[in-house]
Amino acid sequence: MSDPLAAKIYPFPAPQPHERLNNSARLTALDATGLMDTPPEEAFDRAVRLATRMLGTPVGLVSLVDGERQFFKAQTGLPDATAEARETPLSHSFCQHVVAADAPLVIRDAREDPLVQENLAIPDLGVIAYLGIPIHAPDGHVLGSFCAIQSEPRDWTTDEREILEDIASVVETEILLRSALADSAQIEAVASAAEERLRLALRAGQIGTYDFDPQTQKARWDDELYSIWGLQKDEEDVFAAVQQSIHPDDKLVWETDVEASLNPGGTGQHDLEMRFTRPDTGETRWLHTMGQASFVDGQAVRLVGTVRDITDHKAAELREQLLTQELNHRVKNLFAIVSGMISMTARRSSSPKQMGAALRGRVEALASAHALIQPAISGKQVTTTDVTLQTLASSILEPHIRTADAITLTGPPVPLNPDAASNLALVLHEMATNAAKYGALSEESGKLVLTWDTIAGDDGTAVHLRWSETGGPNVPGAPSTKGFGSTLIEMTVNSQMNGSMQTDWHPEGVRHDLYLPTASFQ
Repeated sequence: MSDPLAAKIYPFPAPQPHERLNNSARLTALDATGLMDTPPEEAFDRAVRLATRMLGTPVGLVSLVDGERQFFKAQTGLPDATAEARETPLSHSFCQHVVAADAPLVIRDAREDPLVQENLAIPDLGVIAYLGIPIHAPDGHVLGSFCAIQSEPRDWTTDEREILEDIASVVETEILLRSALADSAQIEAVASAAEERLRLALRAGQIGTYDFDPQTQKARWDDELYSIWGLQKDEEDVFAAVQQSIHPDDKLVWETDVEASLNPGGTGQHDLEMRFTRPDTGETRWLHTMGQASFVDGQAVRLVGTVRDITDHKAAELREQLLTQELNHRVKNLFAIVSGMISMTARRSSSPKQMGAALRGRVEALASAHALIQPAISGKQVTTTDVTLQTLASSILEPHIRTADAITLTGPPVPLNPDAASNLALVLHEMATNAAKYGALSEESGKLVLTWDTIAGDDGTAVHLRWSETGGPNVPGAPSTKGFGSTLIEMTVNSQMNGSMQTDWHPEGVRHDLYLPTASFQ
């Protein structure tokens, strides 16, 4: 099914802009709000700031549109001259189309969109990607657009549109509240609805809120923040609990940032990414916390802000870094292996033709081995496999076979599930690469013996896999530092396969003993 945001949200054929823009009932409803040409107000500014932070866009607007211009009741990120004027003619307005269709408008690249590609907002204001949601008056007439803007192409997601719709609902509730001030009973109901909608908007973004009193050191949290931090609502001293749970390496940075935000000589803003340990589970998580302090008579009296769990985002960043390192590492290894193959093959070949045939076969075997480790490197899921430990090891080690007795494989049949096959292929490939570069497989006299069997232990059965090298260069001992390859092996064995590994650095050759639970193979 195609993503609905791949096309315009508004219905076709869209009405001509002037038909709805100049509708007398709509203009009356807009005038009745009393919002046109009024100063900025925190209620609307807060909604724009929240939207830009949650969507990560540089520009956000609450744009009210009449028949001749658009007026920015709230805005952030516009060029200075436009921000100061707080309005533009319709020649520079995408929001007019949201009003004309009374429907969301989604634009990936305005320069390629026939609806707006001639609009002067593109060259003059740098508007390229646009996501706009209609803002309605209490009687249903569309007043303008709540929008997010990017200066480069962007594929907007359904979740992003829903977040913007939730916050636009808060703006609509604010407008509704103002129109109902005469009825005190209605005020309470509308205020409650506004609070609930804001709560839902924050929940959609998995954002918790806090209100901290620097004078009393007491803090008030919403339910989402208690959930994020893993604290009980009956916690007597929330601020003390927060201090205790912050990661030791980040505590000083956090204290410094909070202290700076409470300094009346600064901006009052608090913005920090940090780690903490959840008291309920003991796991380490990443948070992004932002706040704004208020001051009275040169003293900080309040710090209000938001907290968001960004652990998944940080994990994705780490994964990307590891993939980049793995790519660099893999390319260097391939060059080293191929270079070694050429040298070995040249010494054992009697003619260029024989050398070419032997070398071609080894390179093809190397490509087959690389195909087996690709799922583990890329993180892709493998759905089917008929691989056993014997066939896997044979495929990985085939490029390094020089003589009939250079490599020995011994062990019972052990079938591997797709994840185990890709993970174990990565481990064996890394060990073989190290042996080809520095160990037994780097010399013609070197030998490698790989054996495995099933053993019983206190935690169930496991496969004991032993990798033994002899006849290679003398091993002076364990290296002083761990390379990326060794780290990758340990991470795969320990984290991905829930196993363990022991390495002995004997002078005659390296020996690895791997203990892998059979549950990870099934």
